[in-house]
Amino acid sequence: MIFKTILICVVFSISANAWAETSTVEGSTDPANTVYYTVKPGDNIGSIALKFGSGVGEITSWNKMESPEVKPGDKIVVKSSEKVEEKPKKALPVVHIVKRGDTFESIAKRHRVTIKQVQKWNRRVNPRRLQIGQQIRLHIPGRGGETVSWGLANKGRLYNGVAMESVPGMRVRNVARAYGTKDTLRLLEAAAYDVKARWPDAPDLEIGDISFKSGGRMRPHKSHQSGRDVDLSYYHRGNVPVGFRAMTIETFDAAKNWHMFKMLIDTGRVEYIFVDYQLQKKMHEYALSIGYTAEALEPILQYPAPASSSKGIIRHSRGHDDHWHIRFTCGKVDRNCR
Repeated sequence: MIFKTILICVVFSISANAWAETSTVEGSTDPANTVYYTVKPGDNIGSIALKFGSGVGEITSWNKMESPEVKPGDKIVVKSSEKVEEKPKKALPVVHIVKRGDTFESIAKRHRVTIKQVQKWNRRVNPRRLQIGQQIRLHIPGRGGETVSWGLANKGRLYNGVAMESVPGMRVRNVARAYGTKDTLRLLEAAAYDVKARWPDAPDLEIGDISFKSGGRMRPHKSHQSGRDVDLSYYHRGNVPVGFRAMTIETFDAAKNWHMFKMLIDTGRVEYIFVDYQLQKKMHEYALSIGYTAEALEPILQYPAPASSSKGIIRHSRGHDDHWHIRFTCGKVDRNCR
């Protein structure tokens, strides 16, 4: 009996020690799907959030932090079982019961979908002969409250859009025009924290247009319709807070701007970044000076290929010398997003 008790204690001790060791290894998890991480030199809350696809607010909440400051050796939760992302289930259709005066146009407007969508979902229904009490099926995105980017960036919608708020490193110019998907806001917020941690004197970037709360056409833009496009100011040399002002090779802060772009690109969530061609040249020279090879830069920067080419994630687009434009990829719940 004594031997069994000792054996149980030994097994329990080994299991506990094993969990303690693995729970602090990068990317490790416990049985409750909580991911732990040991902070390394050079890490900050922003870079960690980008690395694990979490929000800065989520990490500070999970770890009950009074401030988003971390130091090497800290053991923190970076993914929590409190909010486990599941593969989105196919939403059941909403059934609209036809009332007097209803048309496909009025039904589409009421439910914030297009007439073509209503027609597609109800191919056997004659829109000219709607009858009172007839059922019209509508597959409306975001019924569960999730933020959904729908359609094309230049012909889309945003369902349950979230307002971008000013955070350390970024300030919002007009909240009414700064609604996006949760992923878009999470990535921007983490990037802002990272730059601020590395360059405390860096000026806040100005957030321009993202999307309206429900997406759709936002003049004068062709895009910015589905919560994944964002306009931001550049970093000016000398840490001058300039907002949307035309940059030159002399005023453009290549180090900070390159770091911001590369950090976001490394998440795998960036489709394009539009930057003036001459400013790309400045960043290309800077990247070479810190050890990048020309071959390594080819998939990132369009320069030195012609400005009309389709190479690189960072590309030239006319009118982007006073701000840069980033387009994020579609998220897991963004059905019909292209």
